[in-house]
Amino acid sequence: MARKPNPISKVEINEIVSLIKIKGSIPINHPVDCKTLSYHINTITGKYISESTIKRIFGFTKNDFSPSYDTINILKQYTELHIKKPNQRSTVDFIMDFFNPLHFEDINKADKGFQAACRSIAVHLKNDLTLLEQVMEPLAKIENGRRFYYDLFPDYELISSIQYKGYEKYLQHEKSYEGKIFANCILFMRSFFDNNLKAMKSKWESLSLLYEKNKKLHPFVLGRYCQIQLISNVHFNSSEVSKIKKEIFSIEKKMPRNESGLFMEFPGFHYFVCDGLWHIKAYEELLELSKIALTDFKKHNEFIWKGYYDQLYLYQGLALMNLGKKSAAKKLISQIKPERFYFPTKKYFETLYSEFTKSLD
Repeated sequence: MARKPNPISKVEINEIVSLIKIKGSIPINHPVDCKTLSYHINTITGKYISESTIKRIFGFTKNDFSPSYDTINILKQYTELHIKKPNQRSTVDFIMDFFNPLHFEDINKADKGFQAACRSIAVHLKNDLTLLEQVMEPLAKIENGRRFYYDLFPDYELISSIQYKGYEKYLQHEKSYEGKIFANCILFMRSFFDNNLKAMKSKWESLSLLYEKNKKLHPFVLGRYCQIQLISNVHFNSSEVSKIKKEIFSIEKKMPRNESGLFMEFPGFHYFVCDGLWHIKAYEELLELSKIALTDFKKHNEFIWKGYYDQLYLYQGLALMNLGKKSAAKKLISQIKPERFYFPTKKYFETLYSEFTKSLD
């Protein structure tokens, strides 16, 4: 079918683009923002404009592109519904609409564009705590909010100050044992960061009971559970630590290698257990497990740019330093790029990296 000729002038098109840039709730400063805008337009209008088309319209792709008549009509409809009536469409409304179950029916949740939109929302919430306060409870009440915000973006910088409230609400609405174990692990880490031993012990006891009811867990959740078991037993039941470490390496041997989907491409079990081993100063085991994670699993681009492998090398370097192997530790510096550390744990790992580099002097 031939594309309808576009009777709208470039001046009018530029006016629509400027209106979206200046008065829209989605900042359009970088090419990646076009993914979020694409989903927002679909949410508001029920009609789809591709990310690549939006990039061309907003000038991120340099060419002589002229948008179709239908595309401009969708943009005009979007501005009429969202831009010209801002009081009717707040950012809170947009976020809650985005996670609305009805909007998820036709979306492939493994789609990188969809995941980028979720990530953009999480970054926006991180930078606007007033907004986060408003959506925390509503997001915790709905399945999509728990799966695509809380499960993906526990933020070590925010967990003690504000985000913990969302995970407490999460527990009130979550039905699955795996979800309950995950949220309790996050709340345990909040207590650990705050050095609240009473709350740590309470969460540890709750987690142990939940684990007995469901031991079939995603590797990431199982890794977090073992991380908490290591830290808890050092504090409250030290005679069991050696046994737990042996059990962890027994579990590790059964971990799937290089499966695809549901983030199984990355050695998440190893990643979280390494953190637990670091905190209890089990350097021999930390060195062994980090090496397995970095040699037995293929490296995937998504986890490279998120800095997860850099962090595993960092754990390995810290283990080597504390085992008196400074020369070997120095060789790892080139493998670690702190600028890649992923935003929810960026400062946490920057602190560890600073400790590592100072120890090399």
